[in-house]
Amino acid sequence: MTTPSDKVTPSINPQRTPIPPPAVKNNRTFHVHTKGLSGSLLNDFYYRVMLASWPQFFIGAILVYLCINAGFALVYFLGGDMILNARPNSFIDAYIFSFQTSTTIGYGYLLPKNGITHAIVMVDVFSGLLFVAVLTGLVFARFAKPRASVLFSKQVLITQHCGQTTLLVRLANGRKRSTIVNCKVSAVLMMEDRNPDSIFERRFIDLKLERDNIPIFSLTWTLAHTIDEQSPLYGLDKTAIESYGTILIITLDGIEDIFAQTVHTNYIYEAQHFLFNKRFASILNQHKDGSRMIDYARFHEVEESN
Repeated sequence: MTTPSDKVTPSINPQRTPIPPPAVKNNRTFHVHTKGLSGSLLNDFYYRVMLASWPQFFIGAILVYLCINAGFALVYFLGGDMILNARPNSFIDAYIFSFQTSTTIGYGYLLPKNGITHAIVMVDVFSGLLFVAVLTGLVFARFAKPRASVLFSKQVLITQHCGQTTLLVRLANGRKRSTIVNCKVSAVLMMEDRNPDSIFERRFIDLKLERDNIPIFSLTWTLAHTIDEQSPLYGLDKTAIESYGTILIITLDGIEDIFAQTVHTNYIYEAQHFLFNKRFASILNQHKDGSRMIDYARFHEVEESN
Protein backbone atom coordinates (compact mmCIF):
# COMPACT_ATOMS: atom_id res chain seq x y z
CA MET A 1 0.00 0.00 0.00
CA THR A 2 1.38 3.38 -0.96
CA THR A 3 0.29 6.94 -0.35
CA PRO A 4 1.15 9.14 -3.32
CA SER A 5 0.81 12.87 -3.66
CA ASP A 6 -2.49 14.54 -4.49
CA LYS A 7 -1.66 14.89 -8.18
CA VAL A 8 -1.10 11.19 -8.85
CA THR A 9 -3.82 9.77 -11.09
CA PRO A 10 -4.33 6.01 -11.42
CA SER A 11 -3.60 4.66 -14.86
CA ILE A 12 -6.61 3.45 -16.85
CA ASN A 13 -6.59 -0.18 -17.82
CA PRO A 14 -9.38 -0.67 -20.37
CA GLN A 15 -8.90 -4.46 -20.33
CA ARG A 16 -9.85 -4.74 -16.69
CA THR A 17 -13.28 -6.21 -15.94
CA PRO A 18 -15.39 -4.01 -13.64
CA ILE A 19 -15.83 -5.44 -10.18
CA PRO A 20 -19.50 -5.58 -9.11
CA PRO A 21 -19.94 -3.47 -5.95
CA PRO A 22 -20.85 -5.35 -2.77
CA ALA A 23 -24.05 -4.82 -0.87
CA VAL A 24 -23.70 -2.10 1.73
CA LYS A 25 -25.49 -2.06 5.08
CA ASN A 26 -23.37 0.30 7.14
CA ASN A 27 -21.40 3.06 5.48
CA ARG A 28 -19.19 3.82 8.50
CA THR A 29 -16.79 0.92 8.02
CA PHE A 30 -15.11 -1.04 5.24
CA HIS A 31 -16.90 -4.23 4.26
CA VAL A 32 -14.16 -6.79 3.84
CA HIS A 33 -13.57 -10.30 5.12
CA THR A 34 -10.44 -10.87 7.17
CA LYS A 35 -8.34 -13.92 7.88
CA GLY A 36 -5.45 -14.53 10.25
CA LEU A 37 -6.34 -11.87 12.84
CA SER A 38 -6.53 -13.08 16.42
CA GLY A 39 -8.97 -11.26 18.65
CA SER A 40 -9.88 -12.06 22.24
CA LEU A 41 -13.01 -10.74 23.91
CA LEU A 42 -11.22 -10.34 27.24
CA ASN A 43 -8.19 -8.57 25.73
CA ASP A 44 -10.43 -6.11 23.86
CA PHE A 45 -13.40 -6.17 26.24
CA TYR A 46 -13.86 -2.41 26.68
CA TYR A 47 -13.74 -1.79 22.92
CA ARG A 48 -16.28 -4.54 22.26
CA VAL A 49 -18.61 -3.17 24.92
CA MET A 50 -18.41 0.40 23.57
CA LEU A 51 -18.98 -0.86 20.03
CA ALA A 52 -22.07 -2.93 20.90
CA SER A 53 -25.56 -1.54 20.47
CA TRP A 54 -27.67 -0.79 23.55
CA PRO A 55 -29.81 -3.96 23.17
CA GLN A 56 -26.67 -6.06 22.77
CA PHE A 57 -25.08 -4.35 25.79
CA PHE A 58 -28.02 -4.97 28.14
CA ILE A 59 -28.66 -8.51 26.92
CA GLY A 60 -24.96 -9.29 27.38
CA ALA A 61 -24.93 -7.75 30.87
CA ILE A 62 -27.98 -9.75 31.91
CA LEU A 63 -26.52 -13.00 30.58
CA VAL A 64 -23.21 -12.41 32.35
CA TYR A 65 -24.98 -11.66 35.62
CA LEU A 66 -27.17 -14.74 35.33
CA CYS A 67 -24.13 -16.91 34.62
CA ILE A 68 -22.26 -15.53 37.64
CA ASN A 69 -25.19 -16.33 39.90
CA ALA A 70 -25.57 -19.75 38.28
CA GLY A 71 -21.92 -20.49 39.05
CA PHE A 72 -22.29 -19.67 42.75
CA ALA A 73 -25.63 -21.50 42.86
CA LEU A 74 -23.87 -24.59 41.52
CA VAL A 75 -21.30 -24.35 44.34
CA TYR A 76 -24.07 -24.11 46.95
CA PHE A 77 -25.96 -26.96 45.30
CA LEU A 78 -22.96 -29.30 45.11
CA GLY A 79 -21.96 -28.43 48.68
CA GLY A 80 -24.99 -30.25 50.03
CA ASP A 81 -26.90 -28.87 52.99
CA MET A 82 -25.37 -25.36 53.04
CA ILE A 83 -28.44 -23.08 53.05
CA LEU A 84 -30.84 -22.80 55.97
CA ASN A 85 -34.56 -23.20 55.05
CA ALA A 86 -33.69 -24.29 51.50
CA ARG A 87 -35.45 -27.33 50.04
CA PRO A 88 -33.23 -30.44 49.81
CA ASN A 89 -31.44 -30.82 46.46
CA SER A 90 -33.10 -27.66 45.08
CA PHE A 91 -30.98 -25.83 42.55
CA ILE A 92 -33.70 -23.18 42.28
CA ASP A 93 -33.38 -22.33 45.97
CA ALA A 94 -29.60 -22.26 45.63
CA TYR A 95 -29.92 -19.87 42.68
CA ILE A 96 -32.36 -17.62 44.53
CA PHE A 97 -30.00 -17.54 47.52
CA SER A 98 -27.08 -16.62 45.25
CA PHE A 99 -29.13 -13.87 43.61
CA GLN A 100 -30.22 -12.44 46.96
CA THR A 101 -26.63 -12.59 48.21
CA SER A 102 -25.02 -10.90 45.20
CA THR A 103 -27.59 -8.12 45.26
CA THR A 104 -27.25 -7.80 49.08
CA ILE A 105 -31.04 -8.00 49.39
CA GLY A 106 -31.04 -10.60 52.15
CA TYR A 107 -34.73 -11.20 52.85
CA GLY A 108 -33.82 -13.26 55.91
CA TYR A 109 -35.46 -16.55 54.90
CA LEU A 110 -32.61 -18.28 53.10
CA LEU A 111 -29.48 -18.03 55.26
CA PRO A 112 -25.92 -19.42 55.35
CA LYS A 113 -25.90 -22.58 57.44
CA ASN A 114 -22.20 -23.02 58.30
CA GLY A 115 -18.80 -21.37 58.13
CA ILE A 116 -17.98 -22.67 54.65
CA THR A 117 -21.19 -21.17 53.34
CA HIS A 118 -20.38 -17.84 54.97
CA ALA A 119 -16.98 -17.83 53.21
CA ILE A 120 -18.61 -18.51 49.84
CA VAL A 121 -21.19 -15.80 50.57
CA MET A 122 -18.39 -13.27 51.11
CA VAL A 123 -16.98 -14.04 47.65
CA ASP A 124 -20.49 -13.98 46.18
CA VAL A 125 -21.21 -10.54 47.65
CA PHE A 126 -17.86 -9.19 46.46
CA SER A 127 -18.51 -10.44 42.91
CA GLY A 128 -21.94 -8.80 42.95
CA LEU A 129 -20.52 -5.46 44.10
CA LEU A 130 -17.75 -5.68 41.51
CA PHE A 131 -20.23 -6.46 38.74
CA VAL A 132 -22.43 -3.49 39.70
CA ALA A 133 -19.40 -1.18 39.82
CA VAL A 134 -18.15 -2.30 36.41
CA LEU A 135 -21.63 -2.13 34.88
CA THR A 136 -22.17 1.38 36.26
CA GLY A 137 -18.88 2.56 34.78
CA LEU A 138 -19.64 1.05 31.38
CA VAL A 139 -23.12 2.56 31.27
CA PHE A 140 -21.73 5.97 32.20
CA ALA A 141 -18.98 5.68 29.58
CA ARG A 142 -21.52 4.83 26.89
CA PHE A 143 -23.80 7.72 27.87
CA ALA A 144 -20.94 10.21 28.23
CA LYS A 145 -19.26 9.32 24.93
CA PRO A 146 -19.52 12.37 22.65
CA ARG A 147 -21.17 11.66 19.33
CA ALA A 148 -21.65 13.78 16.26
CA SER A 149 -25.14 13.53 14.81
CA VAL A 150 -24.42 14.29 11.17
CA LEU A 151 -26.51 13.30 8.15
CA PHE A 152 -24.65 12.30 4.99
CA SER A 153 -26.38 12.09 1.64
CA LYS A 154 -26.75 8.51 0.47
CA GLN A 155 -25.33 9.34 -2.96
CA VAL A 156 -22.32 11.15 -4.39
CA LEU A 157 -23.23 13.31 -7.36
CA ILE A 158 -20.98 14.15 -10.31
CA THR A 159 -22.71 16.88 -12.26
CA GLN A 160 -22.38 20.37 -13.71
CA HIS A 161 -22.13 22.96 -10.95
CA CYS A 162 -21.37 26.62 -11.58
CA GLY A 163 -20.31 25.74 -15.11
CA GLN A 164 -17.82 23.03 -14.09
CA THR A 165 -17.97 19.27 -13.60
CA THR A 166 -18.14 18.87 -9.84
CA LEU A 167 -18.42 16.14 -7.25
CA LEU A 168 -21.06 16.98 -4.62
CA VAL A 169 -21.86 15.50 -1.20
CA ARG A 170 -24.54 16.93 1.07
CA LEU A 171 -24.21 17.07 4.85
CA ALA A 172 -26.56 18.22 7.59
CA ASN A 173 -26.44 18.66 11.34
CA GLY A 174 -28.78 16.06 12.84
CA ARG A 175 -29.38 18.00 16.06
CA LYS A 176 -31.86 20.85 16.04
CA ARG A 177 -30.52 22.90 18.96
CA SER A 178 -26.83 22.10 18.77
CA THR A 179 -23.98 23.28 16.57
CA ILE A 180 -20.51 21.99 15.75
CA VAL A 181 -17.90 24.71 16.13
CA ASN A 182 -14.70 24.89 14.04
CA CYS A 183 -15.99 22.10 11.83
CA LYS A 184 -13.43 20.58 9.46
CA VAL A 185 -14.03 18.07 6.70
CA SER A 186 -11.65 16.01 4.60
CA ALA A 187 -12.36 13.92 1.52
CA VAL A 188 -10.04 11.09 0.51
CA LEU A 189 -10.42 8.92 -2.56
CA MET A 190 -9.23 5.33 -2.42
CA MET A 191 -8.68 3.72 -5.82
CA GLU A 192 -7.13 0.50 -7.02
CA ASP A 193 -4.20 0.75 -9.39
CA ARG A 194 -3.56 -2.44 -11.35
CA ASN A 195 -0.66 -1.69 -13.62
CA PRO A 196 0.33 -4.82 -15.59
CA ASP A 197 3.99 -4.09 -14.75
CA SER A 198 3.48 -3.68 -10.99
CA ILE A 199 1.76 -5.34 -8.05
CA PHE A 200 -1.75 -4.55 -6.90
CA GLU A 201 -1.94 -1.30 -4.92
CA ARG A 202 -4.53 0.93 -3.31
CA ARG A 203 -3.85 4.63 -3.61
CA PHE A 204 -5.15 7.25 -1.18
CA ILE A 205 -5.63 10.61 -2.88
CA ASP A 206 -6.77 13.77 -1.11
CA LEU A 207 -9.60 15.59 -2.87
CA LYS A 208 -9.38 19.36 -2.83
CA LEU A 209 -12.68 20.80 -1.66
CA GLU A 210 -13.91 24.29 -2.48
CA ARG A 211 -14.25 24.73 1.28
CA ASP A 212 -13.16 22.25 3.92
CA ASN A 213 -14.00 24.16 7.11
CA ILE A 214 -16.71 26.39 8.50
CA PRO A 215 -16.84 28.23 11.85
CA ILE A 216 -20.32 26.95 12.78
CA PHE A 217 -22.08 23.88 11.36
CA SER A 218 -25.72 24.15 12.38
CA LEU A 219 -27.86 23.39 9.32
CA THR A 220 -26.70 21.96 5.97
CA TRP A 221 -23.44 21.95 4.02
CA THR A 222 -22.75 20.79 0.47
CA LEU A 223 -19.17 19.69 -0.16
CA ALA A 224 -17.87 20.41 -3.65
CA HIS A 225 -14.79 19.13 -5.48
CA THR A 226 -14.07 20.50 -8.93
CA ILE A 227 -13.15 17.74 -11.40
CA ASP A 228 -10.47 19.37 -13.53
CA GLU A 229 -7.19 18.11 -15.01
CA GLN A 230 -5.66 17.89 -11.53
CA SER A 231 -8.47 15.72 -10.15
CA PRO A 232 -8.06 11.92 -9.94
CA LEU A 233 -11.63 11.64 -11.25
CA TYR A 234 -10.90 13.58 -14.42
CA GLY A 235 -12.09 11.70 -17.51
CA LEU A 236 -13.59 8.78 -15.55
CA ASP A 237 -17.14 7.58 -16.17
CA LYS A 238 -19.35 5.30 -14.08
CA THR A 239 -17.78 2.14 -15.49
CA ALA A 240 -14.23 3.33 -14.84
CA ILE A 241 -15.09 4.37 -11.28
CA GLU A 242 -16.48 0.91 -10.56
CA SER A 243 -13.56 -0.84 -12.26
CA TYR A 244 -11.10 0.83 -9.89
CA GLY A 245 -13.10 -0.20 -6.81
CA THR A 246 -13.40 3.49 -5.97
CA ILE A 247 -14.20 4.43 -2.38
CA LEU A 248 -14.75 7.98 -1.12
CA ILE A 249 -14.08 8.57 2.58
CA ILE A 250 -15.54 11.69 4.21
CA THR A 251 -14.38 12.54 7.73
CA LEU A 252 -15.71 15.36 9.91
CA ASP A 253 -14.27 16.81 13.11
CA GLY A 254 -15.36 19.66 15.33
CA ILE A 255 -16.34 20.79 18.80
CA GLU A 256 -19.88 20.09 19.96
CA ASP A 257 -21.00 23.31 21.64
CA ILE A 258 -23.30 21.83 24.31
CA PHE A 259 -20.68 19.59 25.93
CA ALA A 260 -17.63 21.48 24.61
CA GLN A 261 -16.10 18.17 23.51
CA THR A 262 -14.45 17.16 20.27
CA VAL A 263 -16.62 14.95 18.10
CA HIS A 264 -15.83 13.16 14.89
CA THR A 265 -17.61 10.97 12.41
CA ASN A 266 -17.09 9.54 8.95
CA TYR A 267 -18.97 8.13 6.01
CA ILE A 268 -17.77 5.78 3.29
CA TYR A 269 -19.16 5.84 -0.24
CA GLU A 270 -18.49 2.92 -2.56
CA ALA A 271 -18.62 2.91 -6.33
CA GLN A 272 -22.34 2.18 -6.57
CA HIS A 273 -23.11 5.39 -4.70
CA PHE A 274 -21.72 7.61 -7.50
CA LEU A 275 -24.46 9.13 -9.68
CA PHE A 276 -23.90 11.18 -12.82
CA ASN A 277 -25.93 14.11 -14.14
CA LYS A 278 -28.13 14.36 -11.05
CA ARG A 279 -28.70 17.14 -8.54
CA PHE A 280 -29.86 17.23 -4.95
CA ALA A 281 -33.50 18.10 -4.45
CA SER A 282 -34.10 21.46 -2.81
CA ILE A 283 -34.84 21.18 0.89
CA LEU A 284 -35.43 24.89 1.49
CA ASN A 285 -39.08 25.82 1.89
CA GLN A 286 -41.08 28.57 3.48
CA HIS A 287 -42.88 28.05 6.78
CA LYS A 288 -46.46 29.23 7.18
CA ASP A 289 -45.23 32.09 9.36
CA GLY A 290 -43.03 33.33 6.52
CA SER A 291 -39.69 32.11 7.90
CA ARG A 292 -37.30 29.67 6.21
CA MET A 293 -37.82 25.95 6.75
CA ILE A 294 -35.53 23.01 5.96
CA ASP A 295 -37.31 19.83 4.85
CA TYR A 296 -35.04 17.01 6.01
CA ALA A 297 -37.52 14.47 4.65
CA ARG A 298 -36.13 15.27 1.19
CA PHE A 299 -32.50 15.34 2.27
CA HIS A 300 -31.49 12.23 0.29
CA GLU A 301 -33.64 12.89 -2.77
CA VAL A 302 -31.99 13.59 -6.14
CA GLU A 303 -33.40 14.95 -9.38
CA GLU A 304 -32.43 15.02 -13.02
CA SER A 305 -29.91 17.76 -13.74
CA ASN A 306 -30.93 20.38 -16.28
